Order: sequence, then structure tokens, then C-alpha cells
Amino acid sequence: PTPPSSAFLSKVNVAPSECVSKEEQAELWNLDQEYIQSIRKDHPQLFHRSTGGNVLFEWPTRAKTGFNDYGYYTVNFLVDHNLQYPNLLLDYNCSNRTYDWASGNHAGTDIILWPYAWKRMDEQVMEVIAAAPGVIIAKIDGNYDRNCSNNGAGSWNAIHVMHADGTVAWYLHFKTGSLTSKVVGDSVATGEYLGTAGSSGSSSWPHLHFQVLDQNGNVIDPWNGSCNNMNPGGVSRWQNQQPYNVPYINRICTKGTEVDWYNCPDPEFTLEKDTFNIGDSLWLWAYTRDMENNSTMQINLFNPSNQNVINFPFTVPWATYATSYVRWYYLVDSWWVPGWWKFQIVYDGNIFEHSFYMTGQTTSVNAESLAESMVIYPNPAKDVIEISGDNNITSELTITDIQGKVMLNTLLQNNRMKLDISGYNNGVYFVELHSDKGSRIQKLVVHH
Repeated sequence: PTPPSSAFLSKVNVAPSECVSKEEQAELWNLDQEYIQSIRKDHPQLFHRSTGGNVLFEWPTRAKTGFNDYGYYTVNFLVDHNLQYPNLLLDYNCSNRTYDWASGNHAGTDIILWPYAWKRMDEQVMEVIAAAPGVIIAKIDGNYDRNCSNNGAGSWNAIHVMHADGTVAWYLHFKTGSLTSKVVGDSVATGEYLGTAGSSGSSSWPHLHFQVLDQNGNVIDPWNGSCNNMNPGGVSRWQNQQPYNVPYINRICTKGTEVDWYNCPDPEFTLEKDTFNIGDSLWLWAYTRDMENNSTMQINLFNPSNQNVINFPFTVPWATYATSYVRWYYLVDSWWVPGWWKFQIVYDGNIFEHSFYMTGQTTSVNAESLAESMVIYPNPAKDVIEISGDNNITSELTITDIQGKVMLNTLLQNNRMKLDISGYNNGVYFVELHSDKGSRIQKLVVHH
């Protein structure tokens, strides 16, 4: 095979809309002052002001222990410095990686989970940590954390931390129940665990909104850049400021499809596949961060003898996007010899690799016919569904809810079965059939 004639890009659109309104920001700040006064009565020493200059921040997230992928986040939105609105955007770097709405401007840094945001939210991959030492002055937990709409509703889970220079950091949108056991009035050290990223409050994607305010409640943008007019002193407030663009690959993988299954707020089916037969579709995937226009990726494919049998430079023809994915396509034939292959991308001085297996066997049924061979009726359903599968084939039938709880595990015999689902709660479920012809999955929506 020769290099593919083209690549396929998808940009991730994390829906921007009303986040923290000016009114909510003022209300939150007033609440902070009330908490501070209450704490100060009993613990005045906690709020001793430093004379040593501005507090500098470490990066406020980390991957959980044991996470072994290449990356887990992108910086999707920044502070908007053009206070006119709507659609008049200006970030600290004089670009437009920010947003506003009809009556306000985004005032923080949004660090989003990427890829598989909902799946990784459930796995608590992104841990939020204290960016600087300070005192917890507000803590909110227990709010719904699977929101899919930025609707201005401020019922987020949050922690507010006051620092020695009088600045306050807001950490918003936590996953419910993930917050530290520490309470208002307790001190936290730099790097100390605060919780995990969620989608509580006005949010359409699991992420951390990190916002800094000065001692008077004015927004500070900690990033140093030519268009930052919200950073007194004009120097970075980060201990080590990241570049504006960080060209990187968070995940490299292979799939049998170009489809990325995403239905907010359900955990993603990754549809990843590492074993291929002759006749299968082979899609080479890269989930990217800040894939820069006109930059070059070196694509390499090594056969089981570790020979670099396909290699080509890929020059990115698209605009630079904070969060995107790109994929290339092959149809597997007998040229793809049996054994373990390696898919490699060299990008911006980093090497990303993924291994997959070629069986040398001919596939009996392609993925499209497998998917078409399962029917669920009705869908959405109320009390009873009928499931049909492959003719004259016994399949294992499994139904799980969105949290992975198994609702049913049985055999689908004689190609048809009626099921009473009147006891299922409203929501999304996944129906899986497994047989010697392969596996297929469909979504079932229950609404009584």
C-alpha cells in the first residue's frame, strides 16, 4: 500500500455559552468575603498577608496515579480580554481561543478532558490540585455533574482557595463526591488533591474552570502575553508558563471505523480495535492537542519484522485547533502479513506509538453487516422491547446502563426475544450481542 491520498480531520466543538455571569461573579465574591470574615473570627492567623510579592501558580491538574496514556487534556478556552460582546474575542496572546455570550465574557482557563471525556470523567482521570498554598474559603458539593449545556445555571461543585497575597482561585465544575474531605478554614499545600473534573453547573463537557481574582474581586489572567490587560505587573503568574500552542498527541490508536461515538453525557464507546482480518477497514487515529497549521507529522508503519514499510510526511493543511482528531484509512488485504504491527507518529520532536495485530485470515462478515444484523424495536421504548439478531445463530445478549451495571445477561436464541423493561429507570442503556460472527452494540433509550 502507498500513503493514503488524504487524511480526515474532526474539530471538537465544546459548546461555549454563558458560564459565570457578572452578577454571579459578584455574588460569589461577596459570599467569599462573608466566609473569610467568619473564618477570621476564630482563626485570624490564617489570613496573614505576605509581603513577598505575588503568588505564582503551578498547573492545577494532574493525571491520576496509574494513568499511562500520552495525554489527558487540552486548554480549550482562555480569558476573554475584549469586554465588549458578543463575538468580540481576544485572548492573552492576541488570538481568539476564548468566548463570550450576549451579556458576558469568559473569565477563566478551561482545561478539558480529551479524549473520551465522559468515560475518563467516570474513571476520574483528571485530578484537580491546588495551584498555590492557601486556605479553603468555600466548598460546594452534591450538584448534578453530567450537564451538557452552558445555560448559565451556576449550580456547580466548587472549591475557592485564598492565598497569602490576597488573591483567590476558583476551581469549578467538579465531579460530585470527588472533593477533598477538607473543609472551609482548612489549609491546602501546592499540589494537594482537591477533587476530579466533572461537568457540574453551566458546562457542556467535563473540565476544570480555573479562575483567579485579586483582593478586590477583579479578574486576573495568569498568562503573560501581549494582549493581557488583566495581570498587574505584566509578568506570568505561572511558575512555568506553557506555550500558547503545545502540538501533541494525547492518544494514538487503531479502529475499524472512522466514527467517533459521542452522545453527551454517556460514556464513550471508543470503538478501538487492535486485531484485523483481511477485508477489514483499518483506520489509524490520532487524538491531538494544538495540531498546528502547516506543521508536519511523520507517519510510520512497521511490519512484524520491524521494517518501516509505509512512511510519509503529513503536513497539516487545516487551521490550528485546540482539540481535534485526525485519521487515515487502509483496506486490509494479503499484503498486510500476519503478526504484530506498529503504528508510529513523530510530531514536534515526540514519538507516539501503538501496536496492532494482523491475523492473515479473511473476515467472514464486515462491520457494517454486523451492525445491521441487530434490531431493537421500539427505540425509544417504554415497557417492552423486541430484539432480533442474526438468523439461526445463538448470541449472548447483555444490557448495561451508562454506569456499566449489567441489567441482563442471557442467550438470544432463535433470533428473537421480547423483554419486559418496565422496571428500568428512564435513561440510556447499551445492548450488546456477541456471537462467533462478531460483536455489535446499540443504544437503547428508555422513557416511561
